[in-house]
Amino acid sequence: MTGGNEIQWINSRLKEYWKIPFVAGIFLIFPFIVPYTALATEVIIFALAVVAFDLLMGYTGILIFCQGALFGTSVYITALTLIHLVQNVFVAMFLGVLCVAFMAFVFGYMASLRSGAYMVLLTYAFNELIYFIAYQWKDVTGGDDGLRGVPRPDIDILGMLQIDLSNSINYYYFAFIFFIVSFFIITRIVNSPFGKIIQGIRENEVRMQSIGFNTRRFKIAVFVISGIFMGIAGSLYAMFINFAHIQNVSIETSANIIVMEIIGGMGTLFGPIVGAFLIITASDVASSYWDRWPLILGIICIIFVLFARGGIWGLAEKFGKRFFRRNNKV
Repeated sequence: MTGGNEIQWINSRLKEYWKIPFVAGIFLIFPFIVPYTALATEVIIFALAVVAFDLLMGYTGILIFCQGALFGTSVYITALTLIHLVQNVFVAMFLGVLCVAFMAFVFGYMASLRSGAYMVLLTYAFNELIYFIAYQWKDVTGGDDGLRGVPRPDIDILGMLQIDLSNSINYYYFAFIFFIVSFFIITRIVNSPFGKIIQGIRENEVRMQSIGFNTRRFKIAVFVISGIFMGIAGSLYAMFINFAHIQNVSIETSANIIVMEIIGGMGTLFGPIVGAFLIITASDVASSYWDRWPLILGIICIIFVLFARGGIWGLAEKFGKRFFRRNNKV
């Protein structure tokens, strides 16, 4: 590799992965910026869920309405494991993610049999099915009452180091580690040949099929990958709120994740983080002043869909490019 090629390679790597240290730096100090640590933890957990969804909607062009079922199922499995089986954080998270990965495979396999509106309706039906099961199976899920008292056990590393996760700041950084590792892996996926293929499916699926790609297999794979990271977010959320409620598997959760994605910016990875921060923070502040604040949120979402489809991050990139062009001319 010549000197010029080395510089070009380094520049391309920096262009692809600069978001990772940038996001890590922001979230390292995030708990000390927001009013309280619990808000920071909720933001980072939902940011992971929306980034996972971005793989489907933003990069593959697949709109689904079952992300609430995936997220909420992980919440329930993690809670049930910690309450009834073993109070081990990593075992509970593993079982939650494993269950959601299998569910995502089944949903993806069935939904990919159709396309367009039919796929969307199928995923909506899947979400309603899981919601109905959670509502009716009261002996296991608690129904409307949910599962209370989900423990948040300490982490014991080889008997030498014990981390108290009941401490809010400790739990935030525990979630932070999972978020950054997940964000790094998702960024690698997006910039890999696999990522280029799913972006090709988003742009023109027929053309990708004509050159020999089995697009259905790639769609199923993205369903599973997205489900895994959404499962991690759900497991973290179960231990965060110490409660598993039926709302976690409701269509409302699916809709909230979609709104965060649209407002933040699809297909950017960083945009979903911005969207999660704005929606979680706004709901926390606005709900204390006005019970009908979702009305304003709905209007904002409509405005972004009609006039700013790139979301907040897309607008920021647009204005940033104009700014640098003007400076270069000067």
